[in-house]
Amino acid sequence: MGKKNSEIMIGGDMFSETMREAQRAYRSKEWDKFKEIFADNKTELLENLDLLGNTAINMAARSDNPELLKGLLGKLSEEERWRAVRKKNRQGNTLLHIIAEACKMVEMADIVLDFEKTTPLPPELVVEEKAEMAELSSREKKEQEEEKRRPLLEWKNLKGETPVFKAAKFGNLKMLTHLVKRAEDQPQTNLEIHQESPKETILHASLNAQSFDVALWIIMKMDKNNDLAGKQNKNDLTCLQLLARMPGSFQSRYDPQEFTTKLVYRLLPDEGYDIEGCNSFDQLLRGDLETGGQHDARPPPPGHLSRANYAVWKYLAEVFEWIESIWEIKKKHQLAERVAQVLVRRDYSWQSSYYNQPHDRTVVKLPPVLHNVAKRKQQLKWKEKKEVMEEREEEEKDKLEHYKDHSPLLIAASNGIIEIIHLYLKEHPESINHFSESGQNILHIAVKHRQREIFKWLQDQPELPSLASRVTQSNRTALHQVARMDYYRGSPLPGAAFQLQEELDWYKRVEKIVPSHLHMHCDRHLLTAGDLLDIEHDQMLADAQQWIKDTSQSCSTVAVLVATVVFAAAYTIPGGTEGGSALLSRAPVFIFFTIMDIVALAFSLASVVMFLSILNAPFELWDFHRSLPRKLSIGFAFLFVSLTTTMLAFSATILITIRLQWKNWTSTLVYSAALFPVTVFALIEFPLYKKIPIMFSKLFPNLCKKKISIGRSSRRA
Repeated sequence: MGKKNSEIMIGGDMFSETMREAQRAYRSKEWDKFKEIFADNKTELLENLDLLGNTAINMAARSDNPELLKGLLGKLSEEERWRAVRKKNRQGNTLLHIIAEACKMVEMADIVLDFEKTTPLPPELVVEEKAEMAELSSREKKEQEEEKRRPLLEWKNLKGETPVFKAAKFGNLKMLTHLVKRAEDQPQTNLEIHQESPKETILHASLNAQSFDVALWIIMKMDKNNDLAGKQNKNDLTCLQLLARMPGSFQSRYDPQEFTTKLVYRLLPDEGYDIEGCNSFDQLLRGDLETGGQHDARPPPPGHLSRANYAVWKYLAEVFEWIESIWEIKKKHQLAERVAQVLVRRDYSWQSSYYNQPHDRTVVKLPPVLHNVAKRKQQLKWKEKKEVMEEREEEEKDKLEHYKDHSPLLIAASNGIIEIIHLYLKEHPESINHFSESGQNILHIAVKHRQREIFKWLQDQPELPSLASRVTQSNRTALHQVARMDYYRGSPLPGAAFQLQEELDWYKRVEKIVPSHLHMHCDRHLLTAGDLLDIEHDQMLADAQQWIKDTSQSCSTVAVLVATVVFAAAYTIPGGTEGGSALLSRAPVFIFFTIMDIVALAFSLASVVMFLSILNAPFELWDFHRSLPRKLSIGFAFLFVSLTTTMLAFSATILITIRLQWKNWTSTLVYSAALFPVTVFALIEFPLYKKIPIMFSKLFPNLCKKKISIGRSSRRA
C-alpha cells in the first residue's frame, strides 16, 4: 500500500482485507457498513481503494450522500483532510472533479469548498511538499507551486479539465450552475479558466454530450461576448458546425416506425422546455438568464389549457416508461432547436462566399464526341487515369474535411436538418445565396446528399433559378452532383430495380430545375451529367438487372404453380356431382368457391404473361425508370391477387366439405383455421401495402399530377 503508483505488485495482493471488505460494501452500496469499516482504520482513508488511485473519500463522493462524505472527512485531522481534498488519482481528478461529474446534490461540493474557504493550508503540509519537490526540475517546481496556490475550482486533471468543465461535459447542469456561482463568490478565482480545455471549449463539451440545456445556459451565462460559440475544437469545427452534424437531435430527422410512437410524440406538449431561471425562450434570447437550472422540463405558465395537458402527460410518463422515453426525445429536439436558434443568430460564416471564379467556367462546355459507357470508361482509363486518380484523392480529402470547409448552413443541408435552414433564412435571409470555396451552394449540397425535404423547400423559393444555374470550381452543375454516388446512402425501397428507379427519378426531378443550356455542360473531365450518371450507376444497373431477372423467374414459377392448382381444382367439384351437375350449385359457399377459383386462374396466368414480358424486355438504364418497374409492380399485384383468391377458394372448400353447424362450438374453431392462411398472408404483405402509394405515384405520375396540384393550391389558399 505504501508503494508508488507506478509500481506493480507481483506475487502479492496490493489491497488489505480491510480494503477488500470496503470494496464489497461499495459495490453493494451499503454506505453505513462502508463508514463503519473505516471507524477504526482512519489511516487507510487516504490509501488507494481501486486501481485508478481513488481513495475511500473519493469513492464516498460517488454516493451522492453528503452525510457520508462529511462523516469520513470528520475522522481525519486538518492536515489529513487537506491531503484528501487535494489528492489526485491516476487520471488527475481531485475530489471536486469526481463530485462535479457524478453528484446531483450541490451540498457535496459545498463540503469541499467550505473547507477550503475556512481552513488555510497547514504549515506542516507546506514544508513536507517542499521536501517532495526537491527532486523536481525548476519548471516542474514552478508549475506545481502555481497550481497549489490556485483555488480548487481551477485545478485541472491530466486532460486539462477543471471541475466546472467536468460538470458541463457530463451534462450536470445543477452542479455546473452552483460551481460557477461559488466561483463568482470567490474574487481570487479565475472564471475564464473554466471555459476552455487544451482541445475544446466547455460549450463544445456540452454539445458533444447532447446536453442542450447545459449548452443554453453556457451560451447565455458564460458566452455573452460570443467568444465560445465562434471558437473551433480539435477538428476545426465551431459549435454550430458541430450541432449541424447531429441530425438525430432534430425533429425533422426523427422518423419512428411505430404508429403509436408517432401519435404520442405529436400529442406531447410543446411548452415547458425552458430551463429554470428563464420564464420564456424570448427572455432567453434577450440574455436575461439567471443562475440555476434543471434538466427536466417545467410546466407551462398558469392560466392556459396547456398546463392541464402537461399535468396529464406528466402523470402518464411516470406510469409508463415508454412514454417517458418519447418525451425525453422530444425534450432533446426542442432544446436542440433553441440552441440552434441562438447560435444561428450569432453566426455570420455565410457571408464568406468566393466570387473569384474563372471567367471560362461561365461558358457552357460541350463534349467533343458522345460515347457509350464502355467506350467512355476506356477513354478515362487510357487518357485521364492520372487525373482521375488525383480527383479521387481530392474527393476523399473533401469527404474527410467536408465539415471543416463548409459553413454550418451547408453542413445542415447535407444532413437534412431543415430546422437550421429555416432559422438561417429567418435571421439572415440573404444566406440562401451563400456558397462554399469549391463553389457549391445549398442546392448542390442538398441534391448531392439526397435531402429531398430541403429540395422540396428550395423549389418554392424565388432564388431557385439562380441556385440551379450555379457551376462549381470543378465545372459541375447541380445535375452533375445528383449523378454522383459518392454520398449515396441507400434506399428503403425493396429490390435493386426500385432503388435504381428512385435514383433515375431523382435525376429527372433535378433536371427539370436546371436550365436547359446546362444539360449538356461538361465538367473538367469533359463528362456531361448523363455520362457521369451512366458511369457512376453502372454497378447499380448490373445489380438491378440481375435482381429483376431472378425475381421475375421466381415469381413466374410461383404463378404457374398457382395456375396449375386452381385449374385442377375447377374439375374437382367439392360436394360431388350428379348427372354432371354439382350437388351444391345453389349454395352461397359453392358460388363463392367458383368465383375465387376463376379469379385465381385468370390473375395467375396474367402474372405469368407479365413476368415473361420482363424477361424478354431490354435492360438498359432508362428502362428502369418507368417500363420495367411498372411491369414488375403489375406482375406483383396480379400474383398477390391470385394467391389471395386461391387461399379463399381453399377456405371455401373446407367449409363445404365439413358442413358444421353454426351452433356447434367446434365450427368456429374450424372456420377460423380455414381463414388463418389468408390472415397470415395479409399480415406478412402489409409492409408492401405502405409502399404501394409511393410506387404508384412514381409509375403513374400523370394520374397523380392533378391530385398533387390540387393539394398544393389548397395549401397555398
